[in-house]
Amino acid sequence: MNEKLIAVRRQPRMSDTEKEQCTTEEKRAALVAATPTATPPERLADLGFTHVQITEEAPAETHTFEVLPYLDAYVIKAENPRLRQRAIELLEPAYLILPNMEMGTPTPVHGRQYGRRPPTRQEWPEESGVSVAHDLGYKGQDVLVFVLDTGVDADHLELRHKVIDFRYVPLDTVDGKLRDCRGFDVDGHGTHVAGVIASPNFGVAPEVDLMVAAVLESETLKTSLERVVVALDWLLSQFEHEENLQKPVIINMSLGFSHRTMSKREFRKVRVGLQTMLDTLCEDFSVLTLTAVGNEGIGNVRAPAYFANTISVGAVDFDLNVPDFSGSGVSPITKEKEPTLVGYGVDIVSSYERDRHNRSLYQTLSGTSMATPYVAGIAALYACCGNMVQGDVLAERLRQNALPIPNARKGRAGAGLARFVPEEMP
Repeated sequence: MNEKLIAVRRQPRMSDTEKEQCTTEEKRAALVAATPTATPPERLADLGFTHVQITEEAPAETHTFEVLPYLDAYVIKAENPRLRQRAIELLEPAYLILPNMEMGTPTPVHGRQYGRRPPTRQEWPEESGVSVAHDLGYKGQDVLVFVLDTGVDADHLELRHKVIDFRYVPLDTVDGKLRDCRGFDVDGHGTHVAGVIASPNFGVAPEVDLMVAAVLESETLKTSLERVVVALDWLLSQFEHEENLQKPVIINMSLGFSHRTMSKREFRKVRVGLQTMLDTLCEDFSVLTLTAVGNEGIGNVRAPAYFANTISVGAVDFDLNVPDFSGSGVSPITKEKEPTLVGYGVDIVSSYERDRHNRSLYQTLSGTSMATPYVAGIAALYACCGNMVQGDVLAERLRQNALPIPNARKGRAGAGLARFVPEEMP
């Protein structure tokens, strides 16, 4: 990773005044139409870098760059230190220069595995409001949920009825190719997450449109910033399609990083850079980002869960007790307590994998990365109703309608359990 760097534009492409004067549809259309095409790529080529396309196999070059036009970012590979420095000098100060650091997802606790669908269907508790929403016909229709995870088994019994837009983001996005293929998952974590959101028997919002980017490796549940930014740019490219310009979009992201894995200087640069990208998603494109707070317990919250424009999610069991593993703490940026909300994240049954006989298996998992897709599903139930609320408005609706958990220690459960409240619908 050391020979690569990520460059992210510092300033937004639209002023606050321009954003206030536009509808979400108009704002998205204008930003997509204004994707950068000019000077920096040409000047990088003049320095000796080869421009590669993420959708194509890369040439055998040692100095390359790829353009991420919707995020207005670059992934640059430079083995020569002098050429690397010249690229940095070209892009600064208009762009933040970030190291290509490692990120990971919280490791869940595995429980019982089932060789077939469990005989007793997992019902979401009454206080969740899920059954009420379904009875009213609210099941997440016309809402796009984007999952960054280990992938998804698109042929699992619980998910094969859906057409899932899937991409495998390669380990090396400069040398590799973004793979458009039928969804696969050699771990099961992403399939479990997708099932909590959208499966017909376990899903909170079974009629959402699913997009899944495989960015986490199954052996380690690790990834790189490079793969994450490529995946986010792919998401934003969906606004090229007119039918998506009005559609509410929700990101489900369990991955994150800690200051323990890098120097203070590197950590600050990456934190500012990733925050800039997530601010672009929220403020420019009205995308709601949900992130797992982590499984390291009290006093531990990972970035980006504590960023201002994300909803951080902790876990509770079905009796509304906060488990010891669920992270909590104070954001070093906003100084507010995290998590923002909690979701059911203990002993959650969902789709997992298939065996060699093509039988669909189910797994019980516990973790904040199980709670996050539950909250994503609740968000989708609100988003598909009435005037299709999204972005900041959707985030505020989740907070306002949360069920307080008075028996939780202060700061451990945020505003409470995310739930669907029909009286609050327009």
